[in-house]
Amino acid sequence: MAKIEHGCLILRDVGSDDDVTDWDPVSSNWYQEGSTLIFEVQAGVDGPVECEVWKSTPLEVLSANLFEASLPCPSGWLVLHDPNGYARMQFTGLRDSVFCSVMVDDLQFPSKVQILLREEGEHLSGASKSK
Repeated sequence: MAKIEHGCLILRDVGSDDDVTDWDPVSSNWYQEGSTLIFEVQAGVDGPVECEVWKSTPLEVLSANLFEASLPCPSGWLVLHDPNGYARMQFTGLRDSVFCSVMVDDLQFPSKVQILLREEGEHLSGASKSK
């Protein structure tokens, strides 16, 4: 868990320098530019944000789907971080393009986030059936 000062997380290809400053959180709780996604979470003043990253469906999936998107990943590495770099996770094992589902406990002010990463074409329902 981490204190997320600005109330957003960024998921991007490690080599991406895409600019997400056009994001307007008032009109949408997430935004994508190229190989970079930015999305809203609870601000640090309201408490920590718990974040899980999965490559298969967790046993207990959070109830609210914040968004689903295809994310180009040419380097094979993704990084998840907050704008200040207080929280940062980097992971590999992904090729070309990744299908991302972001599930949350609350659509307005998420304090718990599950990021499900799957190869393109493998969606949540298909992932839960495979072993």
